[in-house]
Formats: sequence, structure tokens, C-alpha cells
Amino acid sequence: MLKVRQRFLTLCTVLLISQGSAADSLKDIYELALQSDPTLRAARANFQVGRETKNISRAYLLPVISASADFSQAERNSESSQVYSFISADPFVSKSFSDTDSTTYSVSLTQAIFDMPAWYQFQRGKALSKSATAQFAAEQQTLILRVSSAYLGALRAYDNHETRKAEQRAIQRQLEQTKERFEVGLLPVTDVHEAQAVFDDALVNSLEARGAVNIAFDALQVLTGKNHSVLSGLKDEFMAVNPVPLDSQDWVNFSLNNNYQLKVSELGKDASYNEAKAATAQLFPKVTANARYSDSDQDGTQVSYLPSISSSEISSLSDGHSFGISVSMPIWASGINAGRRQAKQRAIASSENFEVATRNTVQTARSRHQLVITNAARVKARNQAITSAESALGATQAGYEVGTRNIVDVLAAQRSVFQAKRNYANARYDYIFAMMSLKEVAGQLSPDDVYQLNAWLDPSLTVSK
Repeated sequence: MLKVRQRFLTLCTVLLISQGSAADSLKDIYELALQSDPTLRAARANFQVGRETKNISRAYLLPVISASADFSQAERNSESSQVYSFISADPFVSKSFSDTDSTTYSVSLTQAIFDMPAWYQFQRGKALSKSATAQFAAEQQTLILRVSSAYLGALRAYDNHETRKAEQRAIQRQLEQTKERFEVGLLPVTDVHEAQAVFDDALVNSLEARGAVNIAFDALQVLTGKNHSVLSGLKDEFMAVNPVPLDSQDWVNFSLNNNYQLKVSELGKDASYNEAKAATAQLFPKVTANARYSDSDQDGTQVSYLPSISSSEISSLSDGHSFGISVSMPIWASGINAGRRQAKQRAIASSENFEVATRNTVQTARSRHQLVITNAARVKARNQAITSAESALGATQAGYEVGTRNIVDVLAAQRSVFQAKRNYANARYDYIFAMMSLKEVAGQLSPDDVYQLNAWLDPSLTVSK
């Protein structure tokens, strides 16, 4: 019997160790999402599209070199009849056949010397390529937030479920004790009904919390495309501290200088400005230089059959080059002025959108900074609330034993304890996400923040579905 017990304990130990080693961490989820998240892959493809805009627009300023080659082969039969009356009344007939091969080569070069629309379009392309880079950086930060939110959401749902189950067990024990006291006549039946109603409500809450756990774990699968059933929990030693620097204006300055969405808006404004300049420059003259070189070769044979047989060789060579400069300027073209006005209004709209983005960034930085400070204080207060709720529960139970408190008071005190524990867990997760959101708006969020948070996770604190 002792050997069987030892084997059972060894098997349980092995299972616990393997379960702990199989727990996925925030780092694991993030690195999988980097490769598998379709939203980020789409953003990466859009980044590659956007970065080519500069190269495409620059092409209109660079020389265009083209070459052509042409080969032709021609065969021709001819027959003619003429009458020379002063010589003879009979017609004079002639027949001939020719076979010629012609080869022609040419190379041409065209270069814009003065083309202001193309120049402004190039400036617009540069702004759009930089905007694509900033947008992709913003998407990378958004991925960190999405991964962190999903991971913390799973931990939050698990903790809520655990406290709901503990609350259900505690109320169930209280219900059993109430029934026992009722059976011996110490309590009225109303206490049993009240305890039963509270237990039924706790049971429903536990079922809802269980469903929330499954939903939260499914959110991780959306990011990685893989099933995750065990996660690493957050250590109890995790500390919520105020942001550094503490002054909100410092975070506002960080945001104005580094926020990627604000950079996207600013670069969009620059692109619209250059587009408006390009539309205005459509009325300017354009100067273009061109050069061309050609070479042609023709070989062949011509044979005459009548009035006598004779043959001759056909051969010709020619080459040449040309240089030129052309100037063109629109005198009147339908739609140019309308396009210029349209582009101007787009530039104005982009400028106003940038102003809106600037103000929103400032407001978001301040509100998130305040939220981090509030959540840091909330974590400490929620932790203290657990101690206070447990003390209140002890006092209520003591009063219940001596008859100064009823069953409703005890059940309410019990629920207050578990509510305090849920509030504490939620406060910790709210603080973490608020801190990462503050870094995101300030442009400071990076994978290092994921790895630093991952250091506060303990694989032995398994969180499972």
C-alpha cells in the first residue's frame, strides 16, 4: 500500500511539473503572434506597399532609356507592259523579282529638365513612404497592446472564476450549516430560504465566470492561431508604482514627439500639401530633353527576267543620331483648375485633421497618465480592502454565533470578502494595461515592456481553462 501511495505521489509530481513547463507565458504568446497574427501580417504587407510610393514617384524625375529592334523580310514579284509606238506596235513586257532583308536598331533617352508637378509628386511620395513606416510601427505597438490585453484578460477571467468558485463553496457550507440548525430548531425556515437564494445566485455567477474563462482563452487563439490551455500566472509580489517621470507634462511632450499615429497624421498633411502644389504646377511649363540613335541595314537581290535576265545586289547602310529639347505648356485644359481647387481643400482638411490628432494626443496622454496614478493607488487600496473585509467577516460571524447578527449579515460579509479579492485582482490587471497604454500613446512601448512584464509571471502559478 505504501508503494502504491509513493507511486501515486510521484505521478502527481511529474504531472504538476509537466503542466508547469507547458504553461505559455506572455513572451511565448507575443512571439507567436509576431509570426501568426493576420492583422500584423496585413500591416506588414501594407508597409511594403507604402514604402514603394517614393520609388514610383521618383521615376518621373529620372531618365527613361528605351531600345527597339526591328527585322523585316520582303519578297516582291512585279510585271509591267508598256507600248512604245515610235519603236513597235507590240507591247514591251518586263518581269522582275526582289528579295530584301531589313534590320533597324534604335536607342532613345528622355530626361525631364524642368517638371514641377513631378517634383512635388516625388515629395508627396517621400511623405507617404515615411507615413507607411510610422503606421507599421504603430501597428506593432498595437499588437503588444492586443496581446497584453488578451493575456491579462485570460488571467482576469481565471481569477474571477476562482473567487466565484470559492465564494460558491463558502456559501454552500453556510447553507448546509443553516439547514442543520433549522432541523434542530435553532433557526427559522426563512434563514434557509435566504441562504438558498444567495447560493443559487453564487452558482449562476460561477457558471458565467466559467464561460468567461473559455471566451478569454479563445481570444489568444485569434492572435496566434493555436490553442492555449495553460498560462503562467502573475506573481503576488508584483508592485504597482507611479509612472516615471511623474509629471504629466513630460508624458505629453513624449507623446507629441514620438506618438506614431500623430506622425502618420503629420506626414499625411505634408503629402496633401505637396499634392496641392503639384496640382498648381500643372499650369507651369515643362522642359524635356531627348536623344536618339538609330542604325539600319538593308540587304537583298533583284532579278529581272524580261526582256533579258539580269540580277543586281541591293545593299544599304545608314545610321544617325538626334538631340532635342522640347517645351510644353498648357494654354487651356478642362479640369486643371478644378483639380487645383480640390487638392487645396484636401490639404486644408489634412491640416485640420492633424490639429485634431494633436489635441487628442495631448488629452489621451494626460488621461492615461492620470489613470495609471489612480490605478496604482487603487491596487494598494484594494489590497487593504481584503484585510478589512476579512476582519468584518470575522466580527460578523462572531456576532452570528451569539445571536446579534443574522444569516443575511454573514452571507453579505462573505460575499464582500470575495468581491474584495476580485477587485484587487482586477485592479492589478487594470494598472498593467493602463501603464502599457500610457507608453503606447507616448511612443515608448516596445517588446522590452513585454519581456519586463513576463519576468513577473510564474510558470508554477498555472492558469488553465
